[in-house]
Amino acid sequence: MVDQRALRQRRLQNEYDELMKISGNVIKIEPLGNAPYEKYRVTFYLRTVISPVPAFREKTVCILTIPAGYPDVVPKMAVDSSSMPQPWHPNWYKSGTWCFGYWTKEESLANYIYRCAKTIQFDEEFTDAKIDAAANKEAVPFWNANRGKLGIIPSDTKRLPVSDADVPTIKILKTQKPKITIK
Repeated sequence: MVDQRALRQRRLQNEYDELMKISGNVIKIEPLGNAPYEKYRVTFYLRTVISPVPAFREKTVCILTIPAGYPDVVPKMAVDSSSMPQPWHPNWYKSGTWCFGYWTKEESLANYIYRCAKTIQFDEEFTDAKIDAAANKEAVPFWNANRGKLGIIPSDTKRLPVSDADVPTIKILKTQKPKITIK
């Protein structure tokens, strides 16, 4: 019989190993607590919009929490209280929680953080700016008014780290049902 607890611990250890490979100058990942880690401080050194003025910030600190039911239950990414306000973005709730869009238990935490970083950068391909689907409906008019204004949308174009430079780049295209292209 398969020991579910042992499987979970192995998955968490593998996730930790992959996260440490992408931790660096653009995204700093710090485990919190004891191994196997279920919480991380994730600091994004990315320029993001934090109000409709627009006002910007160069660093956003988030807490990634892995629930007991992971990977069947989605992890939670939320702006740390010291780093509020949240990005002024359709995919960020005013409470500071990131609206991740979709989750499959096969997705790695590194990819989950990558998708989050893309919303912090205001990347159009990772944004659902339909008023009926937005986590922050008040940010939708700002988004629509500023689409394509370089320096606002996207607010940052730094290249994000990947865990293995030899692995093909995966790009999720914005559609009703996400399509993936591999280059």
